Amino acid sequence: MMKAIQWTHHVISLAYMFFSWLLLSTDRTDFSQILILYSILFGVYLVIIHFQKATFNYMLNVVILTQLGALLFMPQLSNDMYRFLWDGAVTWMGENPMNSKPDGLMTDAAFNTSPYLKELYRNMSDLSKRNYTCYPTVNQFYFTAANTYSNSVWINNIVLKGLIAGTQIVGTIYFVKLLEHFSFKPYRVLILIMNPLWMIETVGNLHFEGVMFSFLIIAFYFLVKEKWLFGAIFIGLAIHVKLIPLVLLPFLFRYLGWKISAFVYLMVGLVVTSLALIYLNESNVFNFIESIALYFRAFEFNSFIFYHSLHYGYDYYGFYPVEKYALKLSRWSMFIITSLSVYGGFHDFKTMMKRMMFGLLIYILLSTTVHPWYILTLLGLSVFTNYSFGVVWSFLIFLSYAAYGPFSDPTIRNYVTLEYLVLFAALGIELIRRKPIIPAYSFQDSLDSRSGTGS
Repeated sequence: MMKAIQWTHHVISLAYMFFSWLLLSTDRTDFSQILILYSILFGVYLVIIHFQKATFNYMLNVVILTQLGALLFMPQLSNDMYRFLWDGAVTWMGENPMNSKPDGLMTDAAFNTSPYLKELYRNMSDLSKRNYTCYPTVNQFYFTAANTYSNSVWINNIVLKGLIAGTQIVGTIYFVKLLEHFSFKPYRVLILIMNPLWMIETVGNLHFEGVMFSFLIIAFYFLVKEKWLFGAIFIGLAIHVKLIPLVLLPFLFRYLGWKISAFVYLMVGLVVTSLALIYLNESNVFNFIESIALYFRAFEFNSFIFYHSLHYGYDYYGFYPVEKYALKLSRWSMFIITSLSVYGGFHDFKTMMKRMMFGLLIYILLSTTVHPWYILTLLGLSVFTNYSFGVVWSFLIFLSYAAYGPFSDPTIRNYVTLEYLVLFAALGIELIRRKPIIPAYSFQDSLDSRSGTGS
């Protein structure tokens, strides 16, 4: 009987690794294959987190082995890697990546004669070629480190993936420490790190949400341990990977109290400013701002509220008022998030994480662009709550890859509509029933509210 159980563990683990690697080798234009493989992989993942029969260390080793295998694959579902390596390469050549667009640099003989830069430029998206970088300082450190020893795209891809995987392993260690501090089972971390979306979009596709969330989790651990300065430093590092933690900062106030939160906010500001000054100056700061604003105001991808707002605007104005409605939705997002963060008395850690999760949900729903990897932070925060709609969304959001397939706009929009309707249904059910749809999210342990619950 014991041998049969062990064989079952091995088969499930091999299936998880096999379908992860198979998906990593699939071109993003092949939507049918992506959907089939992702559905199978997600089914294996649900079996793993539901039955929880293997030991925690065993499943952790499966995750690490899967990530090690993922290092060898060139990203097929995203071409962002080429801009990442480009920024690091031009830094080594003495050029501040914040100063120039790739299109401009390729007119300079010092850059257009490099076979390595030519390969990166050729595979970069047109959007990246004609715009300034939007990646802040800590991102740039990773990009530069990946270019240290080689001019091979494949080798530097492995190095960059290794840096991401290493950071996420450290983040996982602190995630487990945080769970154990509050008497949660360490197994809950597998809800995040075994999720196919996490595996595919972080180490697989080289998106830095996993790095940012790892820094954020380390920051939360230090805040819980009342090490305010270290907590602030890691929040600052997280912000210089992705700007998303700025959305979450207001929620610290009701958890830490005004005195401690004021100190943390001040230290975060100093860390963010100090890091920014490494690359930004008065001559290029507007380049960075312009690039960031571009993603908030000029595009629409996989949005729901913004998309339908645009069509209402077209009926009303006779054209698509992209910037007008993007700005309106941003203001609504800021108002709702701020209101949610200051409402009520002082919170314990669980309440803070739940409010952060819903605040981030509001932010994403009102955004103009919702790439699959954007919801990974929401998924991570949800591990500390009884809400499992983030897991549901982590499956549904892969429907957005239909945009890269051979489909007409109405067909793509049908997939997106299906994604959001099922998401809203799952969210509504959990809000009404006050129980998670996915049983693995149920927990009986009470959070210990000893640490930092206000002052």
